Amino acid sequence: MGRIVSYAILVLTIIAFLLTAAALCTPAWQVVYAREIRQWVQSGLWLSCQTRPNGMYSCTYTFSHDDFNTYFSDEVSGFRTPAFYPWQRTLFHVYLISQAFAMLSLICFCVSVSHSESKLPNVLRVIFLVLAAFIAFGCLVAFAVYSYMVEYRFFHVSVSGIYEKHRGYSWYIALTGAFVYLIALILSVVNVFLQTRNASSMSRQNINSSLQSDFFEYQYNPNRSMETFEDRFAMRTLPPVPKNVKKTTVF
Repeated sequence: MGRIVSYAILVLTIIAFLLTAAALCTPAWQVVYAREIRQWVQSGLWLSCQTRPNGMYSCTYTFSHDDFNTYFSDEVSGFRTPAFYPWQRTLFHVYLISQAFAMLSLICFCVSVSHSESKLPNVLRVIFLVLAAFIAFGCLVAFAVYSYMVEYRFFHVSVSGIYEKHRGYSWYIALTGAFVYLIALILSVVNVFLQTRNASSMSRQNINSSLQSDFFEYQYNPNRSMETFEDRFAMRTLPPVPKNVKKTTVF
């Protein structure tokens, strides 16, 4: 049963890792349709894409501070991109830390399989899953707060062309991945608790069986003397009696 739960935790962690990676690689965290320019605009944490009236799908990305607030491009006339903001890059980097903790949790699972007698890999796996789930949920809440602010909530085309952004499929994929992390975390805590309880019960059983075997050995062995079980259990080997040595006196 414990092995089945462990492999279920492994599968859930991998699924959550892949879902979060897919959310980070896609741009549809905020989506808006600008009717004035007839374009779908998708804004992500590091990638923003849009459809042009002629059907072309173009994307821009940012990894440095110099790319922030790039709203127009001089290379292509009329090419309008959503602005990148520092908080988007910060959330992206924090998400990468969450993914790193999830990867460490997977490594701890592999170590626990090869060293099943040690409890440390299982405990570390739970700790890393706690960090991964906590950071993932924190990033989702932070994105929800920032995206609801007026400064980042609307897409401006002109003075009258102001369109509200909505959360896209990327955010919901990340939300699903965070919940899968949470389910894997709950199963990991339950698994560690069951392993600890089973280890303590097995230890008590070994002690009881050892005492019972000593009792039956004492009861059915005819060569034993008639001392009580308590006396026999408490007896210790005494040191040998010193021999009397006659002393001779030399005059």
